[in-house]
Parts: sequence; structure tokens; C-alpha cells
Amino acid sequence: MHASTALLLAAALTGCMAGQYRPLGDAASAEVEQLKANVYRVEYRAGAFTSQEQLDYYLRRRCAELTLREGYDFFQMAQRADVLGLSRHTAMTVTMYKDQKPIGIANLYDAKEELARSASVLKTE
Repeated sequence: MHASTALLLAAALTGCMAGQYRPLGDAASAEVEQLKANVYRVEYRAGAFTSQEQLDYYLRRRCAELTLREGYDFFQMAQRADVLGLSRHTAMTVTMYKDQKPIGIANLYDAKEELARSASVLKTE
């Protein structure tokens, strides 16, 4: 096997591992970008073998952590962008809301409920 082939194979395998969830505090600054006072672009990167379901779960969890960190209660996810290659990542525009749950907004999540759900999933894994 040529050295360049071995290097390419090692890079591909490294990028393909699904891995564990990386909390918001471990995120690169490029993975969370503030667009307006209550609007962010949030990205999550994972290995190529991470399922779409797992990637969606990781992204919702990251959005819930950010929502609570910024002092909000609810978040809406919209404008999805997915990239699949040696690794995969997905990004969403996230709008955050305080206090009362807004009515009539699609894809709206309660940040505390989402983190509680993720804690119960982690206990069963």
C-alpha cells in the first residue's frame, strides 16, 4: 500500500467514526454564530456513519443548551443545510423565545424538556 493511500484511508476512517455528543462548551466558535439578538446559526459535525436520526438529536440538544445559556426558554429550528462527505454536518437557523410558549410556530421545542429527554436517552445508552 502506498503511503498516500494509507494516509487517505486513515483520514477517512477518523472522519467516519460516529463518536459521542460534544457539549456546547466544546463547540468550535464557527459552529455557533449569532445573527440577531435571538437568532443563531447552529451547526453540528459528526462522523459519516452517524445516522440522520442521531445527528438531528445532537443538533436539537446543542440548540437546547444554547437556548438556556442565552436566557431563553423555547427554540424554533428552520432553514436546514446538510453536508455529507468523509464527515457530515448539519446547520440550522435557530430562533429563541422567552417566557410564554409562542402559539402557531412550527418546529418549536421547549429547551428544558429537550435536555431532560436527552438525559434520559443517555442513561439508556
